[in-house]
Amino acid sequence: MKAVTPLNALRAFEVAARTGSFANAAREMGVSSAAVSQQVKILEEFWGKLLFIRQGNRITLTDAGLTAYPVLGQSMEALEDLSNIMRRTERKKRIVVSAPQSVATTWLAAKLARLENLEQATPFDIRVAEDPVDFVQDKIDMRIFYGHDLYGDYQVEKLFSDVLVAVASPGFVSEHGQRVDHIEDRHLIHTDWGRDYSTSPNWNSAFDETRVVDHNAGLRVETSSTAITFAMQGFGVALVPAEMVDMYLSSGAIRKLDLDPIAMGHEYRIAFPKRLVANSAIQSLLKVFRASM
Repeated sequence: MKAVTPLNALRAFEVAARTGSFANAAREMGVSSAAVSQQVKILEEFWGKLLFIRQGNRITLTDAGLTAYPVLGQSMEALEDLSNIMRRTERKKRIVVSAPQSVATTWLAAKLARLENLEQATPFDIRVAEDPVDFVQDKIDMRIFYGHDLYGDYQVEKLFSDVLVAVASPGFVSEHGQRVDHIEDRHLIHTDWGRDYSTSPNWNSAFDETRVVDHNAGLRVETSSTAITFAMQGFGVALVPAEMVDMYLSSGAIRKLDLDPIAMGHEYRIAFPKRLVANSAIQSLLKVFRASM
């Protein structure tokens, strides 16, 4: 006789893995921690695999658990979507969009403003996080990212390629001029892209070999959005992605200086679960994201 997979045990494992503890899983499921633990043991015996390493009140997924959890998490979410369809629920599922801070507060905000103008009916949540993100545990529908290949198990599509431009406040430009090569090192704002992007363009890319920029002389920040903010406040000239600063240039809050655009080494892309490829809300967002590029 064919063995029947213990469905209650599957659910207990998924909730425990997503919430990070048997106690949290118990609260969500309305049972005791011991009951959750027992169900997980049933699944471990059924599969013949250890799914968690138990350390006191803490649990950590084993290699077998890490293999099973993403697939099971997506399956559980698909079952919930099916249940909503069959029950003809009126509640619309929120689309969760995850992005790095600089993208979320500049480019994404401007794009979603267009979505509001199009009277998009599906509500959405914006999550700011650095890579990598956990689609299943954090219930993320779409992730915008730059320059890596961490999401190979998902549907990944290109959004846009960008260039770096030099910008400063109108007051700064009036005082120091339009030419970047005349700006002193102490007025150059540096963005630290982090250890993963050691080859990303910087101020040395803006000048020929006759000028070596002193990176200790100017202001240093961690994100492009922070660089834009300080540039608008008159702290100096920032070298930032053109797409991120477009809305500030349009409003006159910041001005572009004379500098040939510098190509960025990677492209911005978006990832989402393959089961959402035909989702109408996802396709509507993609259409808005790609508009006017």
